[in-house]
Amino acid sequence: MKSLLVFATCGLLLAASLPARAEEPVLASDRAALAECLKYVSDFPGNVPGVNDKPTPASHVDNIIKLAGHEPASCIDYVTELCSFESEDGQSQLGLIDCAGREVNVWEDRLNTTYAALMAKARPELREGYRKMQRAWIAYRDARCAAEGAVETANSDRQSNIVVSCRLDATARQALILDDELSDLK
Repeated sequence: MKSLLVFATCGLLLAASLPARAEEPVLASDRAALAECLKYVSDFPGNVPGVNDKPTPASHVDNIIKLAGHEPASCIDYVTELCSFESEDGQSQLGLIDCAGREVNVWEDRLNTTYAALMAKARPELREGYRKMQRAWIAYRDARCAAEGAVETANSDRQSNIVVSCRLDATARQALILDDELSDLK
């Protein structure tokens, strides 16, 4: 019980030590960069040379590698990468944290916009399920990222990097899941 309390306290301290990003506006250039990447992926015709139709473990892994650049998840970290090359300190630990935080903002904005559209379009009997799913996902994301960050105890910048990277990946993947849910309703 004591270790659980220490773990929970570390997670709360970590969350409190991270810069609050929610108040920061989403940069139009970041939103445009993500939209450009997602459009590129969605416009891909899908005929990748060398993709094997016969399922074997080796062909499956080979296909995943060949198709990876043509999935929406391939756009995760794109804004961070652009930012890191455009920013004066983008290659530093703190610069990368800031760039990843900017990308978290873009994906959160996309997630919130998609969630609102999903709730508006869903039949009333589905809305409560989506609401429960999203609330459970938020709790899971926060707990998961706090746990991942708590592993790093020696370097607070590294800890912040771990947490923001976790939030970025989790938020982007959830936004893509909601995108799929919304497109299934159309």
